[in-house]
Amino acid sequence: MGAARDATQPAVRREDVVADRLTLLRGTGIIALGYALGASLQSAWIYSALVPEWAQVDLWRRLAANGIAVAGLVVALGLLGAHRAAGRVLAARVLTAALFMATLRTAVQVGLGVHPPDDTDSLVAEFVTGTIIAALSAATGVWALVSRRRMRAATRAAERQAVSVELAVRALEVEEIRVRRQVAEGLHGTVQQRLLLVDARLAGVQEQVGDLAPQVAHDLAWAREELALSREQDVRQMSRLLYPERLEMGLVPAVRALLGRLPAAIATRLRVGEALREVDDPSATGLTVADRLLAVRVVEEAVSNALKHGPPGLVEVHLDLEGDVLRVVVLNDGDPYEPPAVPDPASGTARLGERLRLVGGELRVEARAPTGARVEAVLPLGVQADEA
Repeated sequence: MGAARDATQPAVRREDVVADRLTLLRGTGIIALGYALGASLQSAWIYSALVPEWAQVDLWRRLAANGIAVAGLVVALGLLGAHRAAGRVLAARVLTAALFMATLRTAVQVGLGVHPPDDTDSLVAEFVTGTIIAALSAATGVWALVSRRRMRAATRAAERQAVSVELAVRALEVEEIRVRRQVAEGLHGTVQQRLLLVDARLAGVQEQVGDLAPQVAHDLAWAREELALSREQDVRQMSRLLYPERLEMGLVPAVRALLGRLPAAIATRLRVGEALREVDDPSATGLTVADRLLAVRVVEEAVSNALKHGPPGLVEVHLDLEGDVLRVVVLNDGDPYEPPAVPDPASGTARLGERLRLVGGELRVEARAPTGARVEAVLPLGVQADEA
């Protein structure tokens, strides 16, 4: 039987085997005890009323016989390893245990004087009844066992799916960071270097033209100014958007650098919780680069919307860590916030909210009283992926 079980059943955890055994035996025992108690009371009443010569049999002997039979059923199921079997093997072991219980019940009843040994008809009836009761009780235990197995399989499948999604999201985040960093470094290095070479060549041409073609020299000077402006603003700004400054140093330095680029007329305030300060260290594993990048994008989006809808006088950023959840709050006192009647799924806020939902986070935008807006984002850190 052990070889058949090993050949037909997949490997399971030890704790699962113990739980299956407990489920089967406990379910079977509870139902069988109920049947045993009911049968004892019913037999005592029927025999005392209809068969006066058997009325002298005490109720306790009937209860003892049925109790011993129930214990025998539970022990038989355990020894046969019914909790490890399935299909026909399980049915065969249940039937064997039921026959054992019926035999034991009949023998104990004879031994305790519940039935005389020469009353063959009554003993056969008790054997058949015991077999049916045992089979029904064991079937109920098997139903509980199968239900537990299915629930366990469904739960673990859902857990594997959740872990797979989490790992896929984390892998995409790592790839996104790699691409962002590579493109940002390319813009900051290669593109700016080429623009500097072009500017040097134009400077040489401008010097050669000199006073011979004043209009050409003027146009060259204008082109050089535009190149310098593009190099200092457009290229550098695009590099910052792709990969924020000081992100490698931590979340707080990156947010502080972002707020430092706002116009001087706008006051800024950055508040950081102590819990976040303890883990916001590039050498620590509390905050990954992906977590920091997503948090900085929340601040960028909130500040950009505040500048777009009306320059605020004050922008406040609150960063804190609550357990394994990073909370980012951005407040401004600009124009009153009015949520759109029809949300635009292509807007930056909508895309950012969808990105946060992919990692189990949330983004909320609310109006402040009397004016301004409040942007709050919660971002669970990568604990599940680390455990997986």
